[in-house]
Amino acid sequence: MAMMLIQVLIGGLLQGGMYALGAFGLSLVFGVLGILNVAHGDFLMLGGLLCYGAYVALGLDPLVSLLIVIPVFFGVGCLFERMFIQPLLAKPHHELLMGSILVTLGVALAIEDLVPFFWTQSFSGIPYTVRSLVVGDVVIPTLRLAVLASILTLTLLLHLFLRHTLIGTALRAMTQNRQGAMLVGVELSRLSMLAFGIGTALVATAGVAHVMLYSITPTMGIPLTLKYLTIVVLGGLGSLLGSILGGMVLGLSEALTSLYVGPEWAPTVAFIVLIAVLVTRPQGLFGGRRP
Repeated sequence: MAMMLIQVLIGGLLQGGMYALGAFGLSLVFGVLGILNVAHGDFLMLGGLLCYGAYVALGLDPLVSLLIVIPVFFGVGCLFERMFIQPLLAKPHHELLMGSILVTLGVALAIEDLVPFFWTQSFSGIPYTVRSLVVGDVVIPTLRLAVLASILTLTLLLHLFLRHTLIGTALRAMTQNRQGAMLVGVELSRLSMLAFGIGTALVATAGVAHVMLYSITPTMGIPLTLKYLTIVVLGGLGSLLGSILGGMVLGLSEALTSLYVGPEWAPTVAFIVLIAVLVTRPQGLFGGRRP
């Protein structure tokens, strides 16, 4: 029983790494722009579909397809920001937040309605196998371990970017005082487009990892966004470190629920955690911190 518990805990931590990778871009965009992108999960789905299409049509290894997915979705994010987010940025904070929710929800629903017209398969996944690490009686999936290592590396790189570059300093200035940043010459328009492009590229990267481990479905976007929102709220809105911690907590919670209660209850854990955090600590575990 002890070895089973250890195996479950390791699986929960590695699953938490997957969740954190998906939530990273959502947290970054909220931290910099103060908007909630409900279409976030749909960009993950589209990133996974592009990876799958490259695998089927060109025989590209999913990891190699990142060289296509990342720049494509950086561009998609920039275009999306120009078309749907830019017109909202001049509004007061509460109107900006509500406007972003309504606009991106509409886009998310449109994506989920349109994708089946162009993609007739109900489920798409890539049979990607890598030898697992075996430590005694504990099996550690190498691919999920690589995802966890990737999110830790991304956290470090983004921290260095935000703290030690001029663009990063400008982005942080926007999170603290948007009007003050504009008064000293920070270009809100370009920086908001850059932040949204980076956030979209990050979640598309998570889509590549997702299609290697699971399957992609056209209607998975909004449920995933709700799960990632739980992680962001749990870790603290706008906190990149909090996204990692929130992902780990959710992954462990789902794993332990599956073990002791039943796997059919695992999907409900995210919503229970979300309600509990909003009631007891609405600022999140890292509330008040920003990138």
